Amino acid sequence: MISLNKYEEKKKRLIAEFAEVKRLNKKVLLKKKTVSNLFRYGDRNKTDAATISLSKFNNIINIDVKGKILEVEGLVTYEKIVDYCLNYNLVPLVTPELKNITIGGATVGIGIESTCYKYGFVHDGLVEVDVLTPNGDVLTCTRINKNKDLFNALGNSYGTLGYVLRAKIKLYDVKPYVHIKNIKFDNVKSFIDSMYKATTDPDVEFIEALIFSKNELYLMLSKCVDKTPYLDDVYRGEIFYKLPRKKRDIYLTIKDYIFRYDPDWFWNFPERPFYKLFRKIAPKGMRNSGFYTRYINWKKKFFNEKDEGKERLIQDWEVPWDKAIELTNFALNNVNLGKNPWLAVPIKVVSSATIYPLKKNQLYYNLGCYCYVDKVKGKEDYYYTKIMDKKCFALKGLKMLYSSTFISKKEFDNLYNGKKYTKLKKKYDPDSRFRYLYEKVVQRR
Repeated sequence: MISLNKYEEKKKRLIAEFAEVKRLNKKVLLKKKTVSNLFRYGDRNKTDAATISLSKFNNIINIDVKGKILEVEGLVTYEKIVDYCLNYNLVPLVTPELKNITIGGATVGIGIESTCYKYGFVHDGLVEVDVLTPNGDVLTCTRINKNKDLFNALGNSYGTLGYVLRAKIKLYDVKPYVHIKNIKFDNVKSFIDSMYKATTDPDVEFIEALIFSKNELYLMLSKCVDKTPYLDDVYRGEIFYKLPRKKRDIYLTIKDYIFRYDPDWFWNFPERPFYKLFRKIAPKGMRNSGFYTRYINWKKKFFNEKDEGKERLIQDWEVPWDKAIELTNFALNNVNLGKNPWLAVPIKVVSSATIYPLKKNQLYYNLGCYCYVDKVKGKEDYYYTKIMDKKCFALKGLKMLYSSTFISKKEFDNLYNGKKYTKLKKKYDPDSRFRYLYEKVVQRR
C-alpha cells in the first residue's frame, strides 16, 4: 500500500519519460511484468516502437470502507485486490476469475463474471480513473466530468486510447463462504428459461453454467453464507469444472469461489498422472493461471513445442437473451470441444453512453470456451472461431476482443462503434502514437 503522494511522484516521472519518447517522434508500447491475458492466435506482428514500463504502478492506495470504494494503481492484480478487500468483507462488483488479471486490463478490456447480471461489466463499477493518454498527458476521468467521453470509451479500447494508472472502483459486502447449488438440465430451452428466472431471484448472488452437451447442462446458482457443513478444495481435490457432475452442493471459501477456475486455468491443466500428482503436492504459488501460462510459453520457447493438430478456441460471445437458445444449439451442433464444457453467464449492462455497443438494461447471454481443440480436417485454420463469430454477429451479438478475430475493417467498424471510436482516437491520439483498435485486436500489431 502506498500514499497518494507516492503515486503522484511516480506519475510525474512517467510523464517526463513519455515526453522524451514523444520528442523522438516514435510510436509507443507500454510494458508490464504481469502475465498477459490476451489470447491472440499466432505470433504478434512486430512494430517499431519505443517501450515504457508501467510495472511500478501496482499498489493499493486507499479504501473507503463506509463508502465501499477502493483506490488502486492500474497494474494491481485482482488477487491482490481481493486479498486486501476481504479484510473488510468487501470485494469488487465484478472480479474476473483469473488472479493475474489487472484492474487496468479488465477495465480497458471487457471483464466478466457470475455477478454480471447485476453489476454489468468491470468498467461499469468504475468511479474515477487516471488515464495516460497517447499524448503523454494524464487525465482524471469520471462519468460526469469534462473527460467523460474518454471515461465512457475505456471499455473495449484495449489501451489504444490510453492506459489506466489509477482507478477508484465500487465494492460490495460478502460473507466468508459461498454455497453453490447445481441444477442439472437435459434440454437447452428449460436450462435457458431457468437461468433467466434466476436473474430476478433475490436469494441468488452468482449465476453461471457449465454445458457439456444438449442433455447435460448445469446451472450453478450461488450465494454467500456465514457457515458451511464442509469445504471443497479446488487446489488438492477435484478440478472445479468436474464438481457439478458429482455434487449437488459445493461449498467454497469466498476467495476460492472468486478464483475457482484459476488453479487449473479453467480445464487446461493436463490430467495425466504426473500432473495429477503435481496438483496434490505443488505449492499454491505454482497452482495458478499465471504459472501455467509461463510454463506453456517456456516449453514453446526452449523446446519448440507446438500443438500439432490443435488450435486455440479461447473466446467469449454474447447475444441478446432471446437469441440464447439459438446460439447454444448452434455451438453444440457445430463445435466439438471434446471433453471440455462451455461456460455461460447472463449479463446486463448497467451504465449508459459507453462505447461498447450493448444496450443498457437489456439482458445478454454470454457463451465462452477456453481450451485447445482438434483442427477440423479439410477446413481452414480457426474454423470454429470463424463460424461462431459469423453466427454471433448474425444474431446481433458481439464477441470480446481479448482473443483473435478475422473480420474486415469495414465489418469491424460497423460492429464496434467505429465512427465514434475514430473520433475519440483523433482527439486523444492525433499523432497515432498508440495503435488503432483494429490494428491491435485483428492485425495483431
